Amino acid sequence: MRDRSRFISDMAQMANGAASALGGLREEIDNIVKQRTERSLNSRGLVTREEFDALRTRHEALAARLAALEAALAVSKVDVPSGESKAESKRPKAASKPRQKAAKKAAPKK
Repeated sequence: MRDRSRFISDMAQMANGAASALGGLREEIDNIVKQRTERSLNSRGLVTREEFDALRTRHEALAARLAALEAALAVSKVDVPSGESKAESKRPKAASKPRQKAAKKAAPKK
């Protein structure tokens, strides 16, 4: 009887050892499958979910920034009188007169 219980105990230990070994083998197989799948997806130009979410977040931030800049530009165009842009309204209008005088002075006198 004692031999029989010892045999069962040995079989149980061997089964536990095999289960542990198979568990480690399963983890290795999972890692290999993940690596190959990721390599295959990368070769096709597909991105991971994390990369997609990061890019979408960045895109939303840029879209919000663009909307704010466009709103500010629209407000600045409304403030300028008579349809001129701000760049045109800031230019000095007397700048063309000295050029004309300089051109007349450069002409030789007879």
